[in-house]
Amino acid sequence: MNYRDHEEGSPSKRVKRDISKARLPLDTLEKYVTDSFAGILSNWLSFDTFTEFENDEFFDTVVSKNMYKIRSIKDISQLHVIWVLPSILNRYRSKPYKYISSIIENKGSGSLNRYLRRKMWALDLFCGICDNDNGFGYNSMYVLFKIIVELSREGQQHLSDVLDAIFSFIKLVKQVEKYLIYIRYATNISSFFRFFHKHDDVFDLCKSMHFYPSRDYLTGKHNYFEYNPEAIQECLNFLTPETVNIMNFGDDLDLDTDAPCFEGYCSITALPKERIEYWKTIEPLPDFNLTLFNAFLIDNISLIPVSAETSKYPVKVYHDQFVEIWYRPKFYWPMCHINLHIVCFLKIITRKDAVLLDMYCNVLKYLLIEELHPAVTVGFDYDIDVSEITTGITIQMSGFGEKLSTLLMVIGKHIVHLSSISKDLFEVIKTQQLRAYYNKFMETKEFIKNVKLWILKRPYYTYVHKYESLYKYINFEDFQGFVKSFNDLLSVQCLVQGNITKDYTIDIIRSFITRINCLNFRNIMQQFTKVAIIPKHKSNYYKLKNINRTCVDSVVTHYYQIGVATIESSALIDLILMIIKEPLINEFRTIGISNVSCDRTDINNILGFSITVYIQKNKYTFEYVDYLIQDILNSFLVKLPQFLEGKLDHVKERLRILKQSDDAKILKNEVNRNWSEITKQQYIFHRYESEALAIENIDMYKLMTFFEKYIDHSRIKKLRIFVEGTPKEIALSKQITFLFELWSKYSFL
Repeated sequence: MNYRDHEEGSPSKRVKRDISKARLPLDTLEKYVTDSFAGILSNWLSFDTFTEFENDEFFDTVVSKNMYKIRSIKDISQLHVIWVLPSILNRYRSKPYKYISSIIENKGSGSLNRYLRRKMWALDLFCGICDNDNGFGYNSMYVLFKIIVELSREGQQHLSDVLDAIFSFIKLVKQVEKYLIYIRYATNISSFFRFFHKHDDVFDLCKSMHFYPSRDYLTGKHNYFEYNPEAIQECLNFLTPETVNIMNFGDDLDLDTDAPCFEGYCSITALPKERIEYWKTIEPLPDFNLTLFNAFLIDNISLIPVSAETSKYPVKVYHDQFVEIWYRPKFYWPMCHINLHIVCFLKIITRKDAVLLDMYCNVLKYLLIEELHPAVTVGFDYDIDVSEITTGITIQMSGFGEKLSTLLMVIGKHIVHLSSISKDLFEVIKTQQLRAYYNKFMETKEFIKNVKLWILKRPYYTYVHKYESLYKYINFEDFQGFVKSFNDLLSVQCLVQGNITKDYTIDIIRSFITRINCLNFRNIMQQFTKVAIIPKHKSNYYKLKNINRTCVDSVVTHYYQIGVATIESSALIDLILMIIKEPLINEFRTIGISNVSCDRTDINNILGFSITVYIQKNKYTFEYVDYLIQDILNSFLVKLPQFLEGKLDHVKERLRILKQSDDAKILKNEVNRNWSEITKQQYIFHRYESEALAIENIDMYKLMTFFEKYIDHSRIKKLRIFVEGTPKEIALSKQITFLFELWSKYSFL
């Protein structure tokens, strides 16, 4: 992987740094870089620093002291409180803005977030500098400091109270003793940086080379090097009502504007002087305090003893009628991962059941935000989601092993008491879920993917199905009944990997089982969703209107169904897609279509691949693009032997390297791979090795035979979906009529 900071047409002094990352020896990589870039000339001019502008005002400050109401296209309800502040690149060693934002967006006891959530005015709150990739909000000239509040409907009605609370909390931050909070936070970040999950950091590293001296390329973005109270106070002094810019985003706001360019979309009103004066003198509310204690903070990190009797793959160390536990230790590393698959034996038959399961998961996540935020601040991580495989939820957590059991018990406590939430909170989460469904089906990419899965999987419901069901048919009593039924019929799969012993693993998982107090555990037997068999020789063709009335682009998707997945068939598809992807994209580029993708799909162990083409409305017909896709594949089948002459081994090696696991360095990757095998009940933990062997054994005959079998018209099993761009004048309500029943046309595996 390579990233260069270079703009075409700009002088050579703009080429500042080159970052290269590959699984190659350092000497080899150095030679590649030298050979590639040594010929680039330089004029040896110094870089632009923009210091001549550092005392200038970069935006018209008249726009401050205003309230902007903006009607959004998406269904969102957000309050943005923004300040334009001087650049802080020279303050990276103390990071004053990051320190301030960490306090403001705290979600624990005594926080602004907790206060707004308890009032039912907000769902969440975020704070920080706008560190986006384009440099607009964070650069050498200025920085945008922003507080974002996810408002509820009640919050929109109490907008003035929400703003009062924000300025009240800022006053508290200005008044408190800063040293102890800073040191505690800096210590947490330092510990987290040492052990955080490695990621693809090429782009981040190249950006850091612009902002920091060479000694701090790796650490400059993350660590705190010094305590600078003057810098903190200077930054706090900028957060004043006189210079604030307030924006209120919503899809149903009352707008009042005479400006023709903004009519119907935005209104601008001056903030009343009395409100500004009130915010200047406001005092901290008694509900606010800055808590230093953190039950998840670890002072001493201990490592489990090394054992010579360790399996390369997870081993099932315990199972009974309630639970099965898979375990693998990781030595010389303090982090641990615990994954749980809680399977319910309720049958999700109707769209109402599917929505209630989503609500179950989202209410649980909402309840955990406050109590588990202290864990997140010191490097713990957790994620809860609806299982894509069976009826149930998945819980994935990671962190230092000593405290993971505490985190797990907190989750168990809230599972037990989930049905006791208030009706008001249920309504808040319901509104949030309606917005999430709406925003999903308004995205064309998600929409066509959703429709494809709806045709292929049973049971499966689109976001439109779910939106309608939640809006019309689900109430608080339905949710309470579902929670009780769900919690009474469970089984649990578990994978534990990392710095934890086998005995302790079994103890904490059994304690969790006791904690959730399920009355009727069942044997672990997955209820996998079924997958439709696409009929051969038939025109499996569906044409739909895009439900997003503002989107003029159309989409064509061809899905080719292969059958039950095997190691060899997966390797063959991956190899074919690697070969055809570039020629396919290039062919469409010749006619002005640049957005083309091809992907392997595995739907509950039924293998296939998809080709998706995005076209501008009226530029080409569906029939033409449909013909073009099939014609390209047919012609490529003829050209394939010539195209791959002398190249097949090279392509196979590229695929093998691409699939080569990086588990030796990134524990999370290994955990995710093993977890997939367990939840799907396939248990092929050596899948990467088997795929590498399968790739090695593929020859031209196998490749041609396989390709021809699933492209040949007489044997092909293909699903074609066309989504037509929707003219703006068509009402949204008329677009939902495309949902017709298809199930009777298919048999199911």
